Amino acid sequence: MTDVSERKHNYKMVIEYDGTNYFGWQRQKSHRNTIQEMIESSLTNILNKKIKITGAGRTDAGVHALNQVANFKTECIESAEKLRYSLNSVLPQDITIKKITGVKEEFHSRYSARKRKYVYQISLDKKSVQKDYYHKLIYKPDYSKIDALIPIFKGYHSFKSLCKNDSDKHNFCCNVYELKYVLKRSKGEIIFTIIADRFLHSMVRAVIGCVIDVSRGRLDLNHTIENFKKGASIRSTYLPAKGLFLKTIYY
Repeated sequence: MTDVSERKHNYKMVIEYDGTNYFGWQRQKSHRNTIQEMIESSLTNILNKKIKITGAGRTDAGVHALNQVANFKTECIESAEKLRYSLNSVLPQDITIKKITGVKEEFHSRYSARKRKYVYQISLDKKSVQKDYYHKLIYKPDYSKIDALIPIFKGYHSFKSLCKNDSDKHNFCCNVYELKYVLKRSKGEIIFTIIADRFLHSMVRAVIGCVIDVSRGRLDLNHTIENFKKGASIRSTYLPAKGLFLKTIYY
């Protein structure tokens, strides 16, 4: 019989990070400077055993997270709070472990997730302090065009025309539950929110980029709607990663 202390236990982490200086979330052979690599290396050193973590969202290079979720399995941890404190004491300032909790064995941070929420921040005015977390527009958008375009993306659609096509990707369909924006005139900001069951590579930046392109006349509204509905190519702009945040994972 396996001793309880030796049995593998499943732990869930909630993580906040500034992705500016990293090559994204996912561990890569060509780059050691990823969020996953930094956390795994720190866990391995603290627990003195090889630890691998799985993230709910594989954010691209430069993308931030407010509540990324990851899980890992290891022998029973005496104190999850002490482990969290230890991790935060050795991790760089731009990565913070917000919470560690024990979860059921079958919990999987990626496959157990039902929905994911991203926000994209756009600045209409000059910012000095938070400029690295907003995409600055140099023109005034046409909000009537934004209002006309946004509804077509809601629901279950193929987003093959609005993502970076990975060679191993065969399913391009996503169910978008919500896509909206808030205009904060007093702050000179537009905050886009998008919730879906899954997201493709750079999909959020392409979708919001398409909306902005239409709002400033770079893309024609009617042609864009027609092309999206029939799955034709849409040459939208991929907005910079710095304005994008993974905000919430729903289970």
